[in-house]
Amino acid sequence: MRHDVSLDGDSYRIRPVEKKDAAFMVHLRTDPELTRFLNRLSPRVEDQQAYIEAYFERPGDYYFIVERIHDRRREGMIALYDVDGDKRTGEWGRWILRRDSMAAVESVLLVADFAFERLGLDRIYCRTVLANEQVVSFQDSCGFERQAILPNYVDVDGRLFDSIEHRLTGERWPVIRAPLAEKASLVARMLRRD
Repeated sequence: MRHDVSLDGDSYRIRPVEKKDAAFMVHLRTDPELTRFLNRLSPRVEDQQAYIEAYFERPGDYYFIVERIHDRRREGMIALYDVDGDKRTGEWGRWILRRDSMAAVESVLLVADFAFERLGLDRIYCRTVLANEQVVSFQDSCGFERQAILPNYVDVDGRLFDSIEHRLTGERWPVIRAPLAEKASLVARMLRRD
């Protein structure tokens, strides 16, 4: 969905995806290490631009570029999509960061702030391939609650993978937000020393 939402944290911001981001998105989405648990993407920038154009027309879909504030270096992407205003829910995902990025905590913090504080959602959830242990562990460490194992939920290039659903409610968000904000502040202090 075409939108104009940008949110700044201590070191990183999320801002709307634009067509000019297509080459960067293809670069990340065709990195075999980063995409072991994602379907393959066309390596053609033109195809990604067409995807972005189609995305602009989808309601309830907020796609963001994650970038460093001080130099606008693009670090990755994150999205809040399938936003249901009646149920007050949304799914966050399409999350992929550069291998050397330190934006993990702050990008999740910003997208959750957007979901709960800007959109007033009651619940967000994320579905991750269970074998993606690093991301599953990260979500556990953030305080997201495990809800269900979804057998054979994701087909990645002909291989079926179980997924896990993590959820976070708006009621629980203030409790989770404080330690995430502290972790983001620690990263910001580390980045300032570099």
